[in-house]
Amino acid sequence: MKRNFHLLIASAIGFALCSCNAPFKNDYQDNSPTSGKLKVYYDEGLALHVKNQTATFESQYKNVAIELFQTSENEAVQALYTDSCEAIVISRLLTDLEKKAFSSKNYSPKYSAVAKSGVALITNVNTNISNLSYDEIMALLKRPYTFKDSIGNEQSLRVLFDKNNSAVLHYMIDSVLKEKQLSSSCSILNSTLESINYVAGNKNALAFIDFAWLSDADDSVYKANIHKIKFVSISKKGSNTFEFPDQSSFKLGLYPFIRTVYVMRKTGEFSLAKGFESFIAGPKGQLTFLKQGLLPTRQGERSIHINMEGEPDNNQ
Repeated sequence: MKRNFHLLIASAIGFALCSCNAPFKNDYQDNSPTSGKLKVYYDEGLALHVKNQTATFESQYKNVAIELFQTSENEAVQALYTDSCEAIVISRLLTDLEKKAFSSKNYSPKYSAVAKSGVALITNVNTNISNLSYDEIMALLKRPYTFKDSIGNEQSLRVLFDKNNSAVLHYMIDSVLKEKQLSSSCSILNSTLESINYVAGNKNALAFIDFAWLSDADDSVYKANIHKIKFVSISKKGSNTFEFPDQSSFKLGLYPFIRTVYVMRKTGEFSLAKGFESFIAGPKGQLTFLKQGLLPTRQGERSIHINMEGEPDNNQ
């Protein structure tokens, strides 16, 4: 009995010593900016970049484990509100109604703007459409749209959206069309990848997707489809200048459908959610966006030194 008692005491002391050497339990509640577990919900349109940022962050900090949940913007906000996660990545700020709901629970989510993306229009390479004006886009959203093919025959255009309740769909209906009724020629598929594949295999189809899905020229999805699909250049309202979605048109504000990507959290400053946010908003995260085709919101300064004294005269 005495021996068992001494073993029990020794075990308790050993457990206490181990606990002192590992102050963080590496779980969802007890974590630090560089250790622990974190659940992150994100909009499906941002999948490529969220996964890449997460993989880089986890490779940098070995005691971090991030669990990703691909969903819609509204569902991501709801997950943050109901404590299903501590951080989300979406392409909009909270609405006034959402802010009020969070405030009722004494939450005031913090956020960082981390990148610029946009709603892109893609079509099959054999579709006889290269650019669309703002007014033409409004028209094809409101009613069946026809155009002429390369030999002058009238063709109908099938318009696709990536996913029901997606950020792209809500943006085009709420912010651009400002109506709730889409044309009968518009269809909603099950994912961005399904939309890309449909356009790649079908002439006279056009899809609205998040540019983030095709921004990286080194990504497998881009490489598999680059010879099957093309971007449609579009103009801003009242302009005759057509622009493609890219870092330059985002930076200069020339593209009509630009969207800002945000990382939001509701935890304190000394938390893994804050560490994740800071990493993506920091130099390495921003460089990752730059290399993969999105416009980072924070770009490093470049210092150029010019020698104004000229070359020394060796004859003197």
